[in-house]
Amino acid sequence: MDTFQSPPPSSRRMRDREEPGLESVTIPASPFMRKLGFGTGVSVYLMERSPRELPRSPWAVKKISSGCSRRQRQLFQSRLRHEAQTLRSLRHPNIVGYRALGAAADGSLCLAMEFGGEQSLHERIEERRGRGLGAFPPDTILRVALSVARGLQYLHTEQRLLHGDIKSPNVVVRGDFEAVKICDVGVSLPLDENLTVRDPSLRYVGTEPWTPPEALEPGAAISDRADIFAFGLTLWEMLALSVPHLPPPHSDSEEDSSCSEDSLDEAAFRAALGTRPALPREALAPAQAPVRELFCACTARPPRLRPPAERIARALEPAEPERARNAAGLSLRENGAGTLG
Repeated sequence: MDTFQSPPPSSRRMRDREEPGLESVTIPASPFMRKLGFGTGVSVYLMERSPRELPRSPWAVKKISSGCSRRQRQLFQSRLRHEAQTLRSLRHPNIVGYRALGAAADGSLCLAMEFGGEQSLHERIEERRGRGLGAFPPDTILRVALSVARGLQYLHTEQRLLHGDIKSPNVVVRGDFEAVKICDVGVSLPLDENLTVRDPSLRYVGTEPWTPPEALEPGAAISDRADIFAFGLTLWEMLALSVPHLPPPHSDSEEDSSCSEDSLDEAAFRAALGTRPALPREALAPAQAPVRELFCACTARPPRLRPPAERIARALEPAEPERARNAAGLSLRENGAGTLG
């Protein structure tokens, strides 16, 4: 069913920085694939690939939703091409890999990627909340933090890229957090040697609940620390089991499990954007102190006070267990954040 042949590594590297054209890959119709998730204007499916001589790993296929208008479809096609072009140049164990850019039978543009995990972190959070289990254990949160920080370090310092939309739906998880990978680089922005977005024509897109304060200020500089703020809010999600700045969903019935438009105070939501949300009571437990300090450091309002991804990853390295237990209590203060909590 699938006719795509992976090019040899040498030829793939030569094409890394070129704009990808459509490749010879047959994408099954949506009803023949299991839906993994969805985002604005797109859905993601699991594409099982029938074995030939050797078993072949499945792919995750991102496809533009059929309900999009013609104008929306043009926008999302542009983003999908941009994501494909960006993803082709990335090679990191904590970022989902590129596989192919092709078209479905109906002509829809499709991006085939490495199958990074069965669920997004957002789905894991919703699942845990539905089971009434409370905040994730600190060891699990720090494991996710290390994986995401490593991916961000690679994007920022090696690729000079701002991810631009870090949040729990854009982190995929395999098994019992055995693998954690960043996905969806469709709104990434180039960074200069100072890790700042210099091109005034480029706009930070992101997703509202995870927006850093500088992205809400006209003319403010956007740097790698915008991703760090959103990263901090992603850790908060694992503590609060909720979306930042939105009312916590009810757990007494499936019907009430999501926030309705009627229950949302739009003015309060807008006022809260770009701020550090209050920690839930459970996060104040002594065991969560390392996570709490990391969250506070990453969500400092001045971008310069937020630690870079490299320092976060170094502080959480499992080879240094004492540092990891302190979740950068020493390292993050080196950045001038001081005592936070």
